[in-house]
Amino acid sequence: MTRRLARLALLPALLAIGGCLTLRDAFVPAPVGVESGREGWLRYGLGELRFEAPAAWRASGGVRRIALDSPDGLARLEISHPEAPFDGERACLASAEEKLRQQEGALQRARRHPTRFAGRPAHALEADRGAWHVWAFAACDGGTQYRIFFTAATPATAEALEAWRALVQSARIGGEA
Repeated sequence: MTRRLARLALLPALLAIGGCLTLRDAFVPAPVGVESGREGWLRYGLGELRFEAPAAWRASGGVRRIALDSPDGLARLEISHPEAPFDGERACLASAEEKLRQQEGALQRARRHPTRFAGRPAHALEADRGAWHVWAFAACDGGTQYRIFFTAATPATAEALEAWRALVQSARIGGEA
């Protein structure tokens, strides 16, 4: 029960980083993954971003957001992208950096740096919030920004770490995972 309460306390940060559920999303069916060719894993897509996630994780979301929750409730992946594109990659990356910087105040031991995600320029954030560890990316494909947020209770389970590694290794923008 304590972990569930801690997760509820993390919800505002999830919504701030990943974007809020829109009214339109409430009427869209949950995302459906397709077989990835790896037993127990599915391939999902959001816009041009493709990635793999465990088949046992519960999917929800809509047009601009996919959320996947582990069966034990101890890990969550959320990917979203803003409705309006940015005026090119430079503006997108500046916004990505600012979005992650805004989150640092609510987190402990935050580390942020430029990187690549899914083969595209990105900014990364890794931090803790109470009993949860947070990994986040904001990646840009031209003016389109993808916000990736993964959190797991600490210590993270082997299954959560495997899901994180698979996400980072399989993610591709503009192609198949």
